[in-house]
Amino acid sequence: MTRRFLWGLLAVVMAFGTAGCGAKETPAPATVSGQPAGAEKTGGEKNAGGEAVTETSASQRAKDDGKTYTIRIAIVSSDSHLHNTVLNEWAQEAKEKTNGRLNLKVMGSSQLGGERDYVEGMQLGNIEMAQVSSAAVNGFLNDFSLLSFPYFFKDYAEMEKVFNGPMGDELFAELEGIGIKGLTWFSNGFRNVYTKNTPVTTPADMKGLKIRVMESDVMIATLNAMGASGTPMAYSELYSAIQQGVMDGAENALGNIYSDGYYEICKNVSLTEHFAPPGVVAISQKSYDSLPDDLKEYLTESAIRFGKMEREMDEKLQEEMKEKLEEKGVQINEVDKQSFIDATASVYTEYAGGISDTVKVLAEEELGKSFN
Repeated sequence: MTRRFLWGLLAVVMAFGTAGCGAKETPAPATVSGQPAGAEKTGGEKNAGGEAVTETSASQRAKDDGKTYTIRIAIVSSDSHLHNTVLNEWAQEAKEKTNGRLNLKVMGSSQLGGERDYVEGMQLGNIEMAQVSSAAVNGFLNDFSLLSFPYFFKDYAEMEKVFNGPMGDELFAELEGIGIKGLTWFSNGFRNVYTKNTPVTTPADMKGLKIRVMESDVMIATLNAMGASGTPMAYSELYSAIQQGVMDGAENALGNIYSDGYYEICKNVSLTEHFAPPGVVAISQKSYDSLPDDLKEYLTESAIRFGKMEREMDEKLQEEMKEKLEEKGVQINEVDKQSFIDATASVYTEYAGGISDTVKVLAEEELGKSFN
């Protein structure tokens, strides 16, 4: 995915109103001179929990303590990825809107470790902020695993329904219980199987394949049910593992497959679309609490805008990514999706017991899911 293409798409989305709608230390704030900066008014835009965002009050704007704050945003993907592009645009806006008082520093390409490290780091306050897959939160809060159930979301509209509804509210409330404040949701797209040698169109084609999967019991069980051997591995180790034959392939969204260069070693992408675990953009509660009120206000409302922007861009990118992968010599394989849905149905009954009744009821009400 080229930087020129992503920035061009970003400009188009913003023009059409989207923007309107492992280190172990915690950086200490430094004193600087500067004028108070208020948060931008966003009218009636909804936040990730469905509440209206209001204009910053004069009293909040006045709470400028004259210091600068550096917030590192940990993320495993590289700067060519859509997530990083949006985060970097956010960082630029933050600098401008706060007169340089809020410095969002995007730490891409796993510079601060893996996603589990990010969650643990935010709990401890050692990592200020991160974008992680919801699947990375599963080991800390089991209700998040529901977002990784096979074929949980059928399309982007269902994602929005959850992110902006009571279920999104409940999940972010659970995050606060472990010392992390959820800010917004990113889309990770629908995940597909990609392999070095073997094209996949049915579960039978998966037999004997060692497929990398995130460290999530539900996701491992799903890949096993699909016929493969689901094997967790740090994302930073995956490329060389496929090169060396340790792994036969992996599963990921089309944008990740392209931006991280997997078309160089894997010439088959199969459109299984089996998972759509979203990204969670969150901040350590300790780091959030250290900010003055006006910067808290800016960070909260701007997260909502940039989350919405990313999700709209991600949906637009899907067909583009198929074409770009084909240009790189990758074979895009249509699959018998119903056979995969049938093969993975057992995951719901096997793992539903670990999901709270509250979240199951919300999933039934919002998406019509059944766990019987």
